[in-house]
Amino acid sequence: MATKTTKASNKAAPARKAGSVPKGPWNRGRAVGAKKPLTEDHLQVLRLRLRQDGALRDLALLEVSISTMLRGSDVRRLLVSDVRSPDGEIAETVTVRQQKTSKPITVSLSPKARDALAQLIDAEGKMGSSYLFTALRKPDGEPLTTRALRQSVKRWAGLVGLDPSAFSTHSLRRTQATTLYRKTGNLRAVQLLLGHANISATQRYLGIEAEDALKLLRRYQL
Repeated sequence: MATKTTKASNKAAPARKAGSVPKGPWNRGRAVGAKKPLTEDHLQVLRLRLRQDGALRDLALLEVSISTMLRGSDVRRLLVSDVRSPDGEIAETVTVRQQKTSKPITVSLSPKARDALAQLIDAEGKMGSSYLFTALRKPDGEPLTTRALRQSVKRWAGLVGLDPSAFSTHSLRRTQATTLYRKTGNLRAVQLLLGHANISATQRYLGIEAEDALKLLRRYQL
């Protein structure tokens, strides 16, 4: 089979206009790279603040994101029927087809997540076809946007005295995964829970370095 190739252009680069200012790097002054996970202490404080504020949607969104370790794009598209059985019970495990990979993954809903979801669904009177997480005051509306989800995470970081620029939607996905790895050292289990195709992707995602590997080696030395 013939392979289509593209020839490099021989045109000279256009001359820079006099007095023009060269553009700097796109990420100058921006916080980029892997976003930090929440610590267990910060998570406990945040839960307390959201309960005190009566923020049922935010609390449920936080608990589901932490518990399932799903990407934000998958969390925001969850329907009531995805998590609640016909008899009204919130399921302990849910199978979701990931938007990024199109592959199914089975995730767990913690007791805290199930309780928060039950309260949210009851308080907003959501039907089975409703999205779980929608814009405030629109319980039967469109799913929460990616931008709104990202802003929520940054607002939560500020509530517990953290720098909002260091946190994003991936902070929620990484929180439980990072804690599991640090407590067990079982990278393979974390890989499966995150739905990564290979373990090297999980290693990069968690930011595991050589020093982490050496610490595990010393801990479990034969």
